[in-house]
Amino acid sequence: MGILMRSRAGRLWWQTTVLAVAAALLVVPASWARVDFETTEEPVEMPNIEGTDLLTGEPIALADLKGSVVVLDVWATWCGPCVRELPDLKAYQEEHKEDGFTYVGLSMDAPQDEEMVKAFSLKKELNYPVIMGNRGITMVLGEAMGRRLQGIPTKIVIDRTGHIAFFFEGSPSVKKKDHEAYRARLAELIAQPVPEEYQTAKAD
Repeated sequence: MGILMRSRAGRLWWQTTVLAVAAALLVVPASWARVDFETTEEPVEMPNIEGTDLLTGEPIALADLKGSVVVLDVWATWCGPCVRELPDLKAYQEEHKEDGFTYVGLSMDAPQDEEMVKAFSLKKELNYPVIMGNRGITMVLGEAMGRRLQGIPTKIVIDRTGHIAFFFEGSPSVKKKDHEAYRARLAELIAQPVPEEYQTAKAD
């Protein structure tokens, strides 16, 4: 599922995007040393991103997760801060898996490295869905955020109605103050009741 890049031009675009993100992380180290929470100017419904969960082989679509609080974690196996915070993400997922919450990992590794990302995710025993990103998804995320993706890790937090609650670049696990602020924001969203229409959908 998702948009596949088969052309040489598409592969070149992706390689350029990956290099640009890597360069951003090198040029702006504060992207993980300091977390700045951002919101869209107007409420934005999260676009429906689809993919195949590398861990289960099952299809996954953000539209099907409405009613849950979802954190789309944009990461890569070559991103040091992304990898270092995985234990914290796993712990939070385990703690809140019965609360209508889930992380969804969106790998920025090159599409041809899918098997490597799968093996890496299994080795790290990730307990939430992981899908591969591509050019189309990157463009869609930029449109939803109101600006292009500037670095990773980036987290897009989606409320129970499927709208973007906030997003940020960086790892809140690095600094205690950022970590507490992030957890507090998530707790507020998780505490919100599931909208009735999604309760019915889940029941069906």
